[in-house]
Amino acid sequence: MKPVWDLPLTPAGLLVELDSGARVRVRPGRSTDREALLAAFDQFSDESRYMRFFSPRPSLTPAMVETFTEIDDVHQFAWAVFDPDEPSLVGDVSGLAIASARLFVDPDGSGVEATLAVIDSYQRKGLGRFLIELLTSTASIFGFDEIRFEVLHENHSMRTLLSKVGATAHPVPEDRSVVDYRLAVPDGDEIDVPMGAVYALLRLAEGQ
Repeated sequence: MKPVWDLPLTPAGLLVELDSGARVRVRPGRSTDREALLAAFDQFSDESRYMRFFSPRPSLTPAMVETFTEIDDVHQFAWAVFDPDEPSLVGDVSGLAIASARLFVDPDGSGVEATLAVIDSYQRKGLGRFLIELLTSTASIFGFDEIRFEVLHENHSMRTLLSKVGATAHPVPEDRSVVDYRLAVPDGDEIDVPMGAVYALLRLAEGQ
């Protein structure tokens, strides 16, 4: 990925050029993203919802929406990704919401679990690998050395992606439908683009 350093940084986010040549805009998630979150959820197929939530999910409950938008950068870190060339469905200046990546910190602070989601029309375009790069860079900046992903055994595309980026698979004895993947977080000097630092800078840019 190649950040497009159009300074000064603004709350709309930072433009990034993916390895495919496509452009996306990224910024930290916000408490005001409720409408964008719900609009993006409507763009997921039933299969994608099942793979993300491990069960049929026709809608997000109010409690889930609150969880996904209560981002305090202590217990949860979140990136929101947009297509800057497509208009937002809810009037967001960042563009059309197309993906998200989150880190949920364990209650004792010892580790983090990651989740990511890409709306169906933008899948298989390199966004998954990009989201993992965002997550590992953010985890590195905030002092975590490993990320966990819980993935359905049948989610072959996600399992293939995680294997390609070097994550190791571990069985979950109490639930054989799920595979626990562990991804080591590189040292800061091994990461080409310190997007974790950009995350913090964007927070400052938007006054949070």
